[in-house]
Amino acid sequence: MVDKSDEPLDNQIKPQLENLSGEVISNNEANTVIPKNETETMEVHHHPQVEKKNLKEYMLEGLMIFLAVTLGFFAENIREHLGDRAKEKEYIQNINQDLLADITNLNIWIPGLFQKINEFDTLISLLERPENKSGLNDMYLYARLSTRTRTFDASNNTITELKNSGNFRLIVNEKAVRGLADFQKNIQNYLTINAIDIKEAELLYPLIGNIFDASVFNKMITVDTSKTNSFQIDSSGNLSFNNIIKPNNNPSLRNTDKDLINLL
Repeated sequence: MVDKSDEPLDNQIKPQLENLSGEVISNNEANTVIPKNETETMEVHHHPQVEKKNLKEYMLEGLMIFLAVTLGFFAENIREHLGDRAKEKEYIQNINQDLLADITNLNIWIPGLFQKINEFDTLISLLERPENKSGLNDMYLYARLSTRTRTFDASNNTITELKNSGNFRLIVNEKAVRGLADFQKNIQNYLTINAIDIKEAELLYPLIGNIFDASVFNKMITVDTSKTNSFQIDSSGNLSFNNIIKPNNNPSLRNTDKDLINLL
């Protein structure tokens, strides 16, 4: 009989490890719980049942949507209308301010226009007697002033803005629309006449130069014209140039030919 103590140590331990491993596996299998079929415990989600609507309910919903859209449309139109009327009022107020400025300028320009006409008529009357030495000072003064043009500049900033922005449509007041149309027509007529007046003033230069001494004209200028206003009102309320003074020594004319004077 072979003594087990004489067997190798590995041969003695290996059976013991196999028996121990078998016991552990048996215990684990005993403790393992086999789950139930997953399909048996899975929750089933059902779609909610939607209650069917009848035709009346569909029509009511459609009517509500239609009313909401319609009310929104009307609300937007009312808002736009109120905004346009506010802009119209603002434009009319600005036009009114422009007209007030024009009235102030016209109160100066119109008397100045008539004054210029009277001065030129006086010059023609004086030149009918060029030999009259006492009237030479006035001749030179009125001749010097005759080529000065006086232009009225309308304050049309608001109207220009209305044209450029296309907002003339905002002015719905018929009286205001007619007034603006007449105003623009009158301004255009004035510009046409003023262009003729400027052209006539330019044609006067060679005629005045043939009759009057330019050196005397030069001495009548007292200040730099580029630093003065075109015209202003003096203390007596008449239009006068503050940079032109009348000579006091009765300077002679360069030419007293009546045919030449008649060209004025």
